[in-house]
Amino acid sequence: MTLAPLLVLLLLVGLVSGLTALLVRQSAGGEETTVAEARQYAARTSAAAVAVGLCAAVAAGFAAMLPVVYGVAMAGRAGVAAMMLPLAFGVAHTGTVLVGELTWPRPGGVVRRARLAHRGLLHSVPAWLRRSAAATLAAGVALIAVGAAVADPYGRSVTVRAGGGLVEGAASPFVGSGYGVPALVGLACLVALTLAALWVVANRPAVVTDHEEVEAALRRASAQRVLRGSTTAAMVVVGGLSAVSGLAVRSASTGAAETARLNELPVGVAASVLPWVGGALAVVGMGSALAGVAVFLVRTPAVPAEPVAAGQ
Repeated sequence: MTLAPLLVLLLLVGLVSGLTALLVRQSAGGEETTVAEARQYAARTSAAAVAVGLCAAVAAGFAAMLPVVYGVAMAGRAGVAAMMLPLAFGVAHTGTVLVGELTWPRPGGVVRRARLAHRGLLHSVPAWLRRSAAATLAAGVALIAVGAAVADPYGRSVTVRAGGGLVEGAASPFVGSGYGVPALVGLACLVALTLAALWVVANRPAVVTDHEEVEAALRRASAQRVLRGSTTAAMVVVGGLSAVSGLAVRSASTGAAETARLNELPVGVAASVLPWVGGALAVVGMGSALAGVAVFLVRTPAVPAEPVAAGQ
């Protein structure tokens, strides 16, 4: 049931992003893609992606909370709804940019030009953004795997024992299977859409210009638009899971330690160390989420104006 809002979202995003990008495409006239037309088209696609992403986030949050609105209590529903917001935004934003790149204006004149240049999938992506995306994905997979291994059987809480195993403390929410599976599915969708969009950016038609630096700048800007949306969503999701899980570990271990002390039992190493581990995990998670928002606010590379030939 926790996957239903995300699966429905994917179907809706495919339809809405496709229609949005096609509407944007119809406004791009001319037989050949000039630099000015390409910049205008990219700006319209970027604005449409943000709008579709925000609408998808609101819709996904509402869909996840719909059973609660109608009085059907479901464990972890509020947490899944909160997690759906950045995932929905990232999937919708990246999907819209992908469709926009697929409908990039193609040369249509009698004489067509093609520039022979090898471009790898990540050739136009800024190094700092590429590293941020890779680190976030690796951290997210590791966090979900460890959480699933140590979580309680229901996959939404964690238990810490103290006093030689005689007392214990439990807390939630925690990134077990209940939250980890929907997050993993959402991240997998983001990765697939992002790779597809980057491939399209690397292989789309070049604009009509004799200046390679202008064409390269347009492609770098497109690649950054693709990756910043998905990276932002991933950083917010992974950061949020890390923060709430760290707080749960801290709360559970502190509760177990206090109960052991009240009963004059040995606290144990785990219950003594885990509050600090949980606190550090929470701080790192909150920092990651804030950094993700900052990533999205980084401007794309400026596209230089096409030099004017002498005598024109």
